[in-house]
Amino acid sequence: MIYCSISEPGGLRAPSSTPENSKALVCCSVANLYVWQSHVEEAGSALCLDPACVFTGSSTSPGLGVQGAPGTAFPQHRHRRLLQPAQFGGRRCAGHLWDEQACRAETTCTGPPGCGQDFQCEGTGRCIKRHLVCNGDRDCRDGSDEDNCEDEDTESPCEHLFPIPGVEKAVQGYNILTGEGRQNIYDPGFFGGLCEYVYNGEWRELQYDAACERLHHGDDDKYFRKPYNFHLYQFLAHADSGFAFEFYDDSKDLLDALKSDRSKSTGFTFGIGPGDGELMFNLGFTLSGGKGSLKNFTQYDAKDVGFIRAVTKVQTARFKMRRDNIVLDEDVLLSLQDLPDTYNYGMYAKFINDYGTHFMTSGTMGGVFEYILVINKEEMRRKGISSEEISACVGLSIGITYSKDTLDLGGTLTHSDCKKKGFLETDAESHSAVVEDIIPRIRGGDTTYSGGLLNSWDGKMYRHWGRSLKYNPAVIDFQLQPVHEILRRSGLGSAEGKRQHLRRALGEFLQEFSPCRCGQCHNNGEPVLLGDTCSCHCRPGHRGPACQQGQRPGGEVDGRWSCWSGWSPCQARTSRRSRHCSNPAPRHGGQPCAGRDLQSRAC
Repeated sequence: MIYCSISEPGGLRAPSSTPENSKALVCCSVANLYVWQSHVEEAGSALCLDPACVFTGSSTSPGLGVQGAPGTAFPQHRHRRLLQPAQFGGRRCAGHLWDEQACRAETTCTGPPGCGQDFQCEGTGRCIKRHLVCNGDRDCRDGSDEDNCEDEDTESPCEHLFPIPGVEKAVQGYNILTGEGRQNIYDPGFFGGLCEYVYNGEWRELQYDAACERLHHGDDDKYFRKPYNFHLYQFLAHADSGFAFEFYDDSKDLLDALKSDRSKSTGFTFGIGPGDGELMFNLGFTLSGGKGSLKNFTQYDAKDVGFIRAVTKVQTARFKMRRDNIVLDEDVLLSLQDLPDTYNYGMYAKFINDYGTHFMTSGTMGGVFEYILVINKEEMRRKGISSEEISACVGLSIGITYSKDTLDLGGTLTHSDCKKKGFLETDAESHSAVVEDIIPRIRGGDTTYSGGLLNSWDGKMYRHWGRSLKYNPAVIDFQLQPVHEILRRSGLGSAEGKRQHLRRALGEFLQEFSPCRCGQCHNNGEPVLLGDTCSCHCRPGHRGPACQQGQRPGGEVDGRWSCWSGWSPCQARTSRRSRHCSNPAPRHGGQPCAGRDLQSRAC
């Protein structure tokens, strides 16, 4: 293999293939492609920033009223950009995008001091209304609003209620690039002096205590208290969607389905039966360590493997957040205060990285039980086992009922039939098993149950996991808004300038970590940017860091978009940006890029 560095203006070109000794060779860079741009942003970013005292308590929502005195310590920030992600085996540079150090302000913060007639929390300087002081709720995170209060005989009906299940998940920010939750946007513990509670429709007055082997009256889960930021929270009937089993011939098709979270129409769906079967699978192989992330699947690009995906969703509740006058978490209020009034991409991008690109406005609570079986297709052909049989046998172990007409198995598959198939056993001749690995992707529920379920499959463990969702649900379906809208929805009207800066930074942030910045992948491979590294997911029959090996000359090449250009200056109150179908351009009858090449917005 011959390697050399190819650079072009504006980025790195994909490896090109040259014939030598009848072998397909790749020419690409293995140098440090993860390049930092270390520089000072706009004037003042490297200076000690004084606090901008623009957040004062309003009549509808708590805010900040912090007075900065000379000599007060505040962080000093610097940022460097990702000029070129690592690709084609290139090494990553050490270090971080952001750095900060303590410094001291020499001037006094301008703006109204303190909270005026309102109460100021000791820990963060947050302002709350006086009627929230000594009301029995910790409206300040540090509880300073409940210090030195006289004992009162009146007892609130909400005093001993637990918060609604899953509240800590719904209040988080969300990063759409990684699909992960970030730090809190909404304040999960603020009740605003209200006593609002939700009835649990699945509550039963008589409950069975397995430890004491007796029935008892239980009221702990009859009602749950609803925090201020939740406009609606409604428990749903505890029911699953049925297991859907789908076979994918290669990792790229699987990745497309996972990223879009859609199922193939050719998949088939089971219902969950009573679970009276006796079969239990002891898998006996090591689970993948990536917790079901996209990073797991690149190792299978060069192997003749397929994937069986089994997934079911269980809904436990639906929720909707307040539209206006939301109360932000105290940490996000402090972080908003630290943002400069003049635009500085580094500091605004750090805020987006900490709190997410978006936040949730409504959604569904529950759980997702999903696992992906990695199938050795050669071993499956050698043993004469179909993907339907593998799916049915795994399904039988957790009490799944199925129709022979749906599976087209030619008859009813029994527990003894599954044992005879031996698809989990290593073959003595080939030293391979039909099922090579399993990748878990389980959200919600008790992790101790789900961990046991992945090693020993039976219906009892699955039902334990399902019951645990009531107290520990995940957010499984949701609607989002861009993070800059928190300033509009929280009533911080004086921060409109920061909202515009945050909106601008979000566009740059999404562009900086977009896969359009990756070099071209051969043979319709798909570029994926994970963090600071680009990789190519190859079509079946192709391999290599750029999918350049095993290619068929003259094949179709589908087009892919370049990155968007920057927004043009305003003309007639309109700004525009464009992109080109050139990364690569379609060739030899390949598909053109889908979508528009021009965008406009009012300015």
